[in-house]
Amino acid sequence: MEARGDRAQRTALVALATTVVLTAAKLVVWGATGSLTILSQALDSAVDIVVLSLVAFAVRFARKPADRTHQYGHAKAENLVALGQMIVLGVFVVVVGAEAIGRLASGGGEAHAPGYAIAVIALSLAVDLVRARMLIRTGRAEGSAALSAGALNVIADSASAVVALISLGLVRAGFDDADPIGSLVVGLAVTVAAVRAGKRSVDVLMDRAPQAQVAAIEAAASAAAGVAETRRVRVRGDERQFFADVTIAARRTDSLERAHDIAERVEQEIARAVPGTDVVVHVEPVHDTSGLVERVRAAASRADGVHEIHNVNVHSFSEGGRDALHATLHAKVESGLSLGEAHDLSDRIEESVRGELGEDVRVDTHIEPLETTTAAKDVTADRPELVATIRRLALEEADVKDCHEVVLTSSGEQLAVVAHVGGRGDLALARMHEASERIEHA
Repeated sequence: MEARGDRAQRTALVALATTVVLTAAKLVVWGATGSLTILSQALDSAVDIVVLSLVAFAVRFARKPADRTHQYGHAKAENLVALGQMIVLGVFVVVVGAEAIGRLASGGGEAHAPGYAIAVIALSLAVDLVRARMLIRTGRAEGSAALSAGALNVIADSASAVVALISLGLVRAGFDDADPIGSLVVGLAVTVAAVRAGKRSVDVLMDRAPQAQVAAIEAAASAAAGVAETRRVRVRGDERQFFADVTIAARRTDSLERAHDIAERVEQEIARAVPGTDVVVHVEPVHDTSGLVERVRAAASRADGVHEIHNVNVHSFSEGGRDALHATLHAKVESGLSLGEAHDLSDRIEESVRGELGEDVRVDTHIEPLETTTAAKDVTADRPELVATIRRLALEEADVKDCHEVVLTSSGEQLAVVAHVGGRGDLALARMHEASERIEHA
């Protein structure tokens, strides 16, 4: 199967070779007839030689992968070439148009339209139609801006060839002014094609946001699980590849690992909505929707040296006729800290919480060392009487329907007990938690 990009390169080279032959034929006819219409056709084809040479280069260069100095790839080379085509065509229109107006102002001039001149233009028209079809099909298949712009240029050539045939027919019938008038109509057709293709290339080079893709990417990001809000979407590129920068918001208490998972889900949703998009996702915390406990946990976690925040409680009470808050929390830190270092860290935690909730908040922090992994032994089989007692205590709770697993672990002189219990699926979690606490106390 032909490699992607090779077909575009081959198409550009075939179109270039054909154009060289047609240009030479038109120049020979112009030299024999002096027809301004033939000259405009010859100049247009000469411009095509330059244009298609650049297209062949651009198609090859644009397929180069991203590198250290071009980190977004080289695809814009095609848009630069397409814009160059439009500029060259614009110069051509001005030159030929000025000559045509000059001839009309001076009363026209003698023009000739022999049969061989009409035959050359007719042949050029047939070739242009084949070239246009070939460039359009390949440009769409390869997503090539340069080939698509080249196709528009060839279509303009086809239209101008039709006008040229009409002009030469009128000249042959004795209407000499048809020659400069025909060249002006050709120039108008070329201008329309140039503006259309030039606008598309300018949009890509200026990173104009493709609105349809922006809307699709924003909807896909918002649909990803864990995303509380899609705050900003920036997209640039063209149909071959889009680059998207997406900013989303997630809960403040989400761990770094969970935030990473949410970002990956956003990328997956966007890949389904707009395939081939290169996505960068930035995750920010939600500020306004968090409860007080979450806000305390998030603020305390920001202090350098804190590994984990748990047992967070926030109490509201009235003091001296005004409402006040009292927050208590447990913070796990490195076990090697000195008492003075732990005290300083506690101060930083409390300062961070007050910065979150206000200076009137009282904050009390319990600092505890981060536990390390210790050697332990499973002693479940050695203590059947304790297992039976735990099962009995669990089943005494009205909300507990079964106690299906008990695990006893010994570490030094400590014994850890894990009991798995079940209840009704529609039971409130708070009630089962209360039952679990009563089992632990028993």
